[in-house]
Amino acid sequence: MVGDTLGDLSGRLLVQCRPGQAKNAARVASAHGTGLVLTGRMPRPTVEALRAHGFTGPILCDANRYSGRRRATAALGVRDAWTAEQHDLGLVALTDSGYLGPQDWQGLRRILAEAARQPGPVVAMLPLSARWFEQSVDGLAEEIDHYGVPVAIAIEHAKDPFGVRYVARGFLALLAVRVPVLLLRSDVSAIGALAHGTHAAAIGTTQRLRRIPPRAGRGVVGFPSLRAFVPPLLGHHPLDAMSRLAPYWPCDCHECAGRTLTELERAQRPEVSAFRHSLSAQLTLWSTVRSAASAVDGWLAHCGQALSVHRRLAMTLPAWYPPANLHSWTQLSHGVRSDERAHG
Repeated sequence: MVGDTLGDLSGRLLVQCRPGQAKNAARVASAHGTGLVLTGRMPRPTVEALRAHGFTGPILCDANRYSGRRRATAALGVRDAWTAEQHDLGLVALTDSGYLGPQDWQGLRRILAEAARQPGPVVAMLPLSARWFEQSVDGLAEEIDHYGVPVAIAIEHAKDPFGVRYVARGFLALLAVRVPVLLLRSDVSAIGALAHGTHAAAIGTTQRLRRIPPRAGRGVVGFPSLRAFVPPLLGHHPLDAMSRLAPYWPCDCHECAGRTLTELERAQRPEVSAFRHSLSAQLTLWSTVRSAASAVDGWLAHCGQALSVHRRLAMTLPAWYPPANLHSWTQLSHGVRSDERAHG
């Protein structure tokens, strides 16, 4: 069987979804020539169904053992059978690693060592506490380089890990390692990561797939409002707020084809329209950013424009605040450009 390779993932903005969302996600991914990250412990039926229906994009399988109240820890290592099943499906294998708490060096070395001895192609999944990026980035990079295995990073945070400046700064520093680095479970910051040289990155279809949610105790589970990605704001916002936030903004993604975002709420199935639009709009944005003379400059320009729109909204909406991730990316990207000019 001719399968996916690590090179097939290069420069791609992937869609990370649950198996039940795969059909709709694959439709959008196919239109944009990209792939999927299936999140769940039994991927084979979904992978086989996607291939049978003609989906040819790369697929990664995230076992998601590292999240939830009963999450596995890195001390449990990785399972050879999980890697072998992905290879049997013709995929690049992603290890089924457990959670890496702060300073869990033993767990980190176990994941990397066990991934390194697996037959390729294989990527070591590193589900990290955000605290790794505060003081441990240099040591983390040294261990990754020592074992020489590609890695996929997912970051635990209650809201948005890239809204914390030391996380964003530490992640960019990690890209100096000698192996490919992927970013999974992210939001629009995945585009910023790609612009700065990440091998591949994934946008999540739900809020819980845009980060690793911290392990929480039992409690009342809320029902989030239906949201859609708003390109001028570079973020997801409630569908019922579109008439207030984006009454005249047309969207040029494949799904909207120039219609305004207010039409999403009036669609026959608003949840499906919002789902497809949100993915297509972010994939369209990445296509625009990567086509700029400098992807970093392209990303920086979009962040600056979005911050300007947020500030205008804040003048009329008292409780409105620009998202922290845009501030992080703007300041860090300016620093990257300054360093490049200084060494150019």
